[in-house]
Amino acid sequence: PKVAMIIQNSIMKEANSAFRDTLVGFCVMSIGISFFWLFANSLHITAAGWIGGLPALIHALTVMEIVSVPLLYWMIKDAAKLIKQSIKIEAFVAKYNNTTSDDKKKEDHDWLNLETFSLLQDNGWTPFWAVSAASAVDEMAEEKLIVKEVEGIERKVKILTDNKSKVVSDVAADRLLSTAKKTKLEGYREYLYFLLNFIAFYGYLLGVVVYYFDKDDDQHSFVTFLKFGSTNEMADWSGNFAGDLMWTIEPIVILSSPFALNYMTKSSANVKVKSD
Repeated sequence: PKVAMIIQNSIMKEANSAFRDTLVGFCVMSIGISFFWLFANSLHITAAGWIGGLPALIHALTVMEIVSVPLLYWMIKDAAKLIKQSIKIEAFVAKYNNTTSDDKKKEDHDWLNLETFSLLQDNGWTPFWAVSAASAVDEMAEEKLIVKEVEGIERKVKILTDNKSKVVSDVAADRLLSTAKKTKLEGYREYLYFLLNFIAFYGYLLGVVVYYFDKDDDQHSFVTFLKFGSTNEMADWSGNFAGDLMWTIEPIVILSSPFALNYMTKSSANVKVKSD
């Protein structure tokens, strides 16, 4: 039952991930196409009336704003999920570190699931269906891969459920705590991505707003509130500047954060070794 549950949950997880990745890909593609007009505007091409002129730029910005909403939602959701996951890993280590008797396992019948099974593998667990497409192998080869995968899971589950084996050894505990810290930092990074993209979202939104409400002396109070009381010209310039700045900073964060996360994780591990 445990093996079947782990496999079933893994396949469902991959299916949900594939559906979401499709939606994310569509949103990012839409932003990429729309960004062409934004880039052209920086070169003053749209001001000359080419490639649709200013109306085409506003339509492109509108598309970017619409598809950015689900992306911003997923950033918040992923950030909260990562931080929650790090807390669960720390709690799991605290509960099962060096536990050899079956007492605690009996207290929690569901302690072994897809998440804990993956965590307890030295290099994690990545089934073949998560790394290769079904069309890449023939039907007979795929059946062999499934049988091999199931046998491997059964062997590992048997070891983990052995009453005499430690659920989380000291070595595994150090690795999991390091993983928990890295996961928490990745959650904070997602919040940073959200902040940068929300500022860009709001900045470019002002350009759309002032295009449709182009008279400073005849605007609804809500429009004035969106512009923080500034003039159309100032709101348009500052919003475009904020958007360009945030989308310049974000790639720097994306490229540098893996090195920063590894350094911070290794630093904490070295400090723990020295204290021991």
